[in-house]
Amino acid sequence: MNYFIKNLYQSFLQHKANTCLSIEDQIYTYENVLEISNQIRHQLQSVNTQNIGIYLTDDVYMYASILAIWFEGKTYVPIHPDFPLTKNLNVIQQADIDTVLSSFETNEDFGVKVIDTQKTFKFEAISPKESAVTNNAYILFTSGSTGNPKGVPIQFSNLYYFSESFYSTFGKLTPDDIVLQMFDLTFDLSVMSYLIPWLTGTNIVGLHKKETKYLQILDLLEANKITVALMVPSILNLIIPYLDPSVQNQSLRLNLFCGEALLVKQIEGWKGFVPNASIHNVYGPTENTIFCTNYKVENVIKEKKGIISIGKSMKYSNLYFLEENTREGELLLSGKFLTQSYWKNEIQSNKVFVQKEGKTFYKTGDWCLKDDDGDYFYVNRIDFQAKINGFRVELAEIEYFTNQKLENAISVAVIHKNQNDNDILTLFINDIKSNEYEILSHLKNNLPEYCIPSKIIKVDKFPINTSGKIDRNELKKLLI
Repeated sequence: MNYFIKNLYQSFLQHKANTCLSIEDQIYTYENVLEISNQIRHQLQSVNTQNIGIYLTDDVYMYASILAIWFEGKTYVPIHPDFPLTKNLNVIQQADIDTVLSSFETNEDFGVKVIDTQKTFKFEAISPKESAVTNNAYILFTSGSTGNPKGVPIQFSNLYYFSESFYSTFGKLTPDDIVLQMFDLTFDLSVMSYLIPWLTGTNIVGLHKKETKYLQILDLLEANKITVALMVPSILNLIIPYLDPSVQNQSLRLNLFCGEALLVKQIEGWKGFVPNASIHNVYGPTENTIFCTNYKVENVIKEKKGIISIGKSMKYSNLYFLEENTREGELLLSGKFLTQSYWKNEIQSNKVFVQKEGKTFYKTGDWCLKDDDGDYFYVNRIDFQAKINGFRVELAEIEYFTNQKLENAISVAVIHKNQNDNDILTLFINDIKSNEYEILSHLKNNLPEYCIPSKIIKVDKFPINTSGKIDRNELKKLLI
């Protein structure tokens, strides 16, 4: 028996009357969502393929589709409406998808059957199908450096161990909690934001496309309607300038940050707004099931160059360095959260999944440090360690010293090619009022000449990708 699915199904039966999802001013109980999922399951009976696409509609039918697919013992693959058709067709082809679930008619021709998830039928409710815990729960496709999406398959067993580790680290949620779900399903942080609540009969608040994401979040927090929130740090860059010093959130009790480096200056501007929240910096790539480390942010903050520690490994996951007997290097992961390979991609799998002493290890591509207490620190992506005129330049260090001269803003350093194919260092700042002369003087006092940016570009806001992170590729387009 798939014990993960068994636990999930029992939760939906046990908490029938509880609010399961609040979205666009509509409230759906666990019984409502289970009933919609059963209607969708009825249409899946004739589908023989394992992987099912979900067209992201950000409504109750999208979430019920996840449940329907899982209770049929199948695997979901998100199809994003904002992605280019060529990318979505690539994903559909790679994942052998012949069926996509959607609650409204799409304008794109995917060349596969599209099931209308709003259709209703008369039938008897059915229990989940028997399925193996080693079946894939979902496959998320990430772009990768080649532009060809890489599929990351995560098994039900990975999700089971993640949920058990979550409880061990943060405790179980309760039906009285209200959890923010701010992510697209193409970003694996979304899985924590709906799954952990589902396992405990908790209310999820989903965002919609009718209003800007960060303004919705701010409204919910100012109205004290959220108790648990997982966020990307970039969202703070957008929210903090709008905070009213006379207003505090009183409801938030657990606030997790993941997906990017969390800066001390971001938290310093945030803690006063959420005085009752236990704030944690967590870390983990898609390949290792959502996140796998934890650091509790307290009054004395552990940091390196302004970046807050990612802490220690959570239960069932392990951290190592590529080189043994060292406290600095490329971070490796292993344990119960880890996928064993990319989806049907042996070449990419062999590059980053290594076997040692009968175990699989994943090379994260993240350069990290470890201190005497065993806490880890993210420094930067190895591919951010670029060279200018033969000298190694660490972009995180440039950003660190720039941020010292900024108040309610942060910086992003990028290296790009000019017309002569030379590497050029450019610094972006999300504050058009910042003093360029003071920043350059400060950098020159703290960094060698080759680390001084050729240009500083000031913008109102940083572009954000579908995962809510700062989009460096969009920033580079401003240089063309």
